[in-house]
Amino acid sequence: MSSEMNCTYQTTDLTLTSFLRCRGFAIENIKQNNGRTLFIFQESPELRRAILDFANDEVVNVRSFCSTMRDLKAITR
Repeated sequence: MSSEMNCTYQTTDLTLTSFLRCRGFAIENIKQNNGRTLFIFQESPELRRAILDFANDEVVNVRSFCSTMRDLKAITR
């Protein structure tokens, strides 16, 4: 996970990406880096709060999370 020019947030974490999508954050771009998929989001204070929510086991809808995980896995194949 890293920041790129302080305007985007990048992660290779599929579960975090699914959580963020369930919280309504759009994936701005998807890149391949050394065989790993980078999901890129627009940086914001709200995004940072959602990342902390993820780290602190906050709740999202299970069906949405599972469906989003399936979609993301299909994208990365």
